[in-house]
Amino acid sequence: MLTPLPTRRHLAAAIGACLLATTASADNSMMEVVEVRSTTLDTRGLALDAGNSAASRLGLTMQDIPASISIVSKEQIAIKGDFSGLSAVTRAPGFAASAGHGNGGTGTTVRGFAGHGSVVNTYDGTRLYVGSGSVTFPADTWTVERVEVLRGPGSVINGVGAIGATVNYVPKKPTFDAIASELAITAGSFDLQRYAFGSGGALTDTLAFRFDAVNHSRDGYVKGDDEERTAVAGALLFRPTKNFSLQVSVDYADTDAGGYWGTPLVDGRILDAIRRTNYNIDDSVVEYEDLWPRLRLEWRLNEGVQLRSDTYYLTSERHWRNIESYRYNAASGQVDRADYLEILHKQEQLGNRTDLLFEIDLGGMASRTSVGVEVNRVTFSHINNSPYAGSSSVDLRHPDRGAWNDTAVSETTRDFDTDTLQYALFIDNVLHVNEQWHLVAGIRHDDFDYERRNRARSNGRPAGLIEGDYDGTSWRLGAVYKPGDNTSLYAQYSTAADSIQGLITSSNPDLDMAKGKQIEVGIKQHFLDGRLQYTLSLFDIVKENLLSNDPGGIQRQIGEQSARGAELELYWQLFDVFSIDFNLARTQPEYEEFVSGGNDFSGKTPRGVPQRTANLWLTWQLASDWSVSSGVRHVGKRYLNDANTNELPAYTVLDATVQWQVSDALRLSLRGKNLTDTDDYALSGSGNQWRLGDGRSAEVGLHYAF
Repeated sequence: MLTPLPTRRHLAAAIGACLLATTASADNSMMEVVEVRSTTLDTRGLALDAGNSAASRLGLTMQDIPASISIVSKEQIAIKGDFSGLSAVTRAPGFAASAGHGNGGTGTTVRGFAGHGSVVNTYDGTRLYVGSGSVTFPADTWTVERVEVLRGPGSVINGVGAIGATVNYVPKKPTFDAIASELAITAGSFDLQRYAFGSGGALTDTLAFRFDAVNHSRDGYVKGDDEERTAVAGALLFRPTKNFSLQVSVDYADTDAGGYWGTPLVDGRILDAIRRTNYNIDDSVVEYEDLWPRLRLEWRLNEGVQLRSDTYYLTSERHWRNIESYRYNAASGQVDRADYLEILHKQEQLGNRTDLLFEIDLGGMASRTSVGVEVNRVTFSHINNSPYAGSSSVDLRHPDRGAWNDTAVSETTRDFDTDTLQYALFIDNVLHVNEQWHLVAGIRHDDFDYERRNRARSNGRPAGLIEGDYDGTSWRLGAVYKPGDNTSLYAQYSTAADSIQGLITSSNPDLDMAKGKQIEVGIKQHFLDGRLQYTLSLFDIVKENLLSNDPGGIQRQIGEQSARGAELELYWQLFDVFSIDFNLARTQPEYEEFVSGGNDFSGKTPRGVPQRTANLWLTWQLASDWSVSSGVRHVGKRYLNDANTNELPAYTVLDATVQWQVSDALRLSLRGKNLTDTDDYALSGSGNQWRLGDGRSAEVGLHYAF
């Protein structure tokens, strides 16, 4: 039996154990080591000389990593007004939103794979384990320094569940520069009000701090979709010597995400008259609260060995209470509502990741190797009112939305609790064969011990304990050839392991892991002193062991899904005052073998996955203190069922920004979003209802640095 997860009182003990582990001695005969730090981020262009911890913990720059990677900087986020992580990451090549309140508003698709089971989110390099398909952290981009993206399998870095991509949100951190502060205020359409403050710098020669806070509220494009969130982040960095540092960080977020779940289709389309109508109850609830304290230790034990250790404790509480399903009834002319659903989550994750970074000389070839372990204990409690009884009908144009208790619903009680112990061993290496060639290789093994206790409930599920264990091994091997300083040609073979069900909420832990493999080749190049930069990649991914029916109708793990495609990312500073940012992704996802419910869907496109995405952003520096920028986001059509008979339309959204640098300290901004007010802007949906993106809006912002 697994022991209970330690509470907050035990966090100090875990941190102490982490510190004790650093007393190990090291051989002083190691070769002199190059300091491993991420290169200072050049916000101009693709930042090919910057580090990317989503793809490697070896201190490699993006140009030296044999994979498709991107960075979205805080400057890019600010210019475009991307206040949520979802809006920021969907500017990266190949990404599209599949967000809904049910997945925490953070779901994405990339390279033919969708959802948190195939796209992993990390915060400051630490994995956030997904409970019942939902991730709700981080809440706001104000606390974020940049967003790092690795497309393709990332299981060697972050473990099971990263076949499509890894998104790493890097928070702002303390520095030993002079103390600098900033204040940002934004107001706009739908009563948008946003107040943000940040400050950081050196307190003494050995102590530095960072503090950020933001409150964001708005009424919502759809009536009753009011949202408000508060995010606070603080960190203290203690560096008594150049070889030792200790950072304590705490992030907190409280989010009320609003109550809009979608708009019903009428004769297969969305009526203009109801685009801003909400059919949910008046007292709907969509609330998330997350707390994330962390301790990071970095200690250079000698010239060739560095110890890095991260200890963290995540708590997340979530509450949904909504009517989630709407269907237009042509006979009555009303909207029939169903799925009276209330769910509560309580999740705790206590973990540590520790590695030793070795740098040695192997016969004249420089080698850097990370060897480490990772351990997480996750408990999860799921409370709901299944079987979600309740129904009602309301007027199509002027619905009397009512309240939760207007219709009898099932009692909300505890459904199940889980306790998961995860541990992993990993090795990652880069070998510099010569000035032109280097090899990157890595392997990781994850093991899970899992318990699920089902509670006696009215839905007929018997009470009892389910126990199981499952594991997955992933590895990669890549090569980079640099014929010159400005060009990198690369190839990589990588594997991944994906869970068929949620890692910490599985109802059948006896299922084997799905297995993924990818072949990728690409080129990264920059010319004209960095004024022209581009990356181009070709990839082929196959995912096996999916659930599918055999010829006898028995469900087995024999299914297979594939995706192949190409991605282009381009930055071109055409003139001193004019630049172009562009990316394009074309993907051909397909079920190679998938039979379900007596239907053979082999050859069909997986649901919710676009085959084409593109982003274009143009910037024109009108004068030394004035700039104008504008761009479009395009997402191709997505199918809503496995038979490919229902689909969401393609959409293109136009945004623009005007900035006036009034002085060195003061900047004013005017932003317009979805300026064409496109009717096809649907983020996700089903055959009966679509969840629409916001209509046309405008906002003004003030940023003051002091």
